[in-house]
Amino acid sequence: MEALAEISFLGGLIAGLASSLHCAGMCGGIASGVMFSLSPSADTATRLGVLMTAQTGRVLAYVLAGAAVGVGGTALYAQMDFAAAQALFRWGAAVMLVAIGFSLTGWLPGIAAFDRVLAPVTRLALRPALAAGPASPLLAGIAWGALPCAMVYAALLYAMLSGSALQGALVMLGFGAGTLLPVTATALGIGWLERSGRKAQFRTVSGAVIAVLGLAMLLVPPEVIAALCRVPA
Repeated sequence: MEALAEISFLGGLIAGLASSLHCAGMCGGIASGVMFSLSPSADTATRLGVLMTAQTGRVLAYVLAGAAVGVGGTALYAQMDFAAAQALFRWGAAVMLVAIGFSLTGWLPGIAAFDRVLAPVTRLALRPALAAGPASPLLAGIAWGALPCAMVYAALLYAMLSGSALQGALVMLGFGAGTLLPVTATALGIGWLERSGRKAQFRTVSGAVIAVLGLAMLLVPPEVIAALCRVPA
């Protein structure tokens, strides 16, 4: 179970890092909007505090959703033996990462259009949270985390395949952690990642690397992955 927990978090973290280009382009703007709406005349430190509180709410929403779908996966795993369940888990993780990689390279349809279509939903969902008073940053973050997003849906599928509420929560905790840096950097005006994401060559190389990571999760035994994750005492 400990090894499975490590793989769950690691898989979610890789998925989050794999989503960096997408998150910088789509969630970076939301993060910036939340930060400046809630602290329009504050200093940089205050704005950063608001941003990180909102990010905490966003990751909390992911973790709760991961736990919820993980419960659904428990029923599926109850009908399977451990070896079959573990194989399904690894295949699901690999397919998700390969799909993300191929969407970045252009070998599969991109998912940015999905988010653009749902942009009006984003604005409507965040409006009440931004007017909630002292709790606004956290509530805005939770509302943000509940917004429709193709990458989040892919990660939730992975979380469901983890087979329990705890493992599902760990997958989404890892996913949220992997997205923190690109979203924060973009909100603070560090646009290198977002600009790089527009370059076809950079996207092709990044997508290919992500697809290879997905295949590695399938081909490398889980015991080896767990051993690589474990910090020596």
